[in-house]
Amino acid sequence: MRTLFRILATVVIRIVAMVVLLSVVYGASRAAAQATQPAPKDNPSEKLDKSGGVIKPGGNIDPKMQVAPPDPGPTSTPVIPPPGSPGGNPNVVPK
Repeated sequence: MRTLFRILATVVIRIVAMVVLLSVVYGASRAAAQATQPAPKDNPSEKLDKSGGVIKPGGNIDPKMQVAPPDPGPTSTPVIPPPGSPGGNPNVVPK
């Protein structure tokens, strides 16, 4: 009788431990999933619209990591303005 009681107690303790473990694991994953979703008011399109289409990094950037863009120099592809615009060829007639 004592052996049956020990087996039953062991089974009950293991079931309770598994339920507690699963609730902790799945409860944490649900909370993490909810925390990673952006709030409805954080619409990326609205942020880009407010900033004029420019994505700016946060303020905690190491200043040593900033790199100036390379000088295009004379070997780069020239920008040819379209006809009729300032700097464009006024003699070209579009088809």
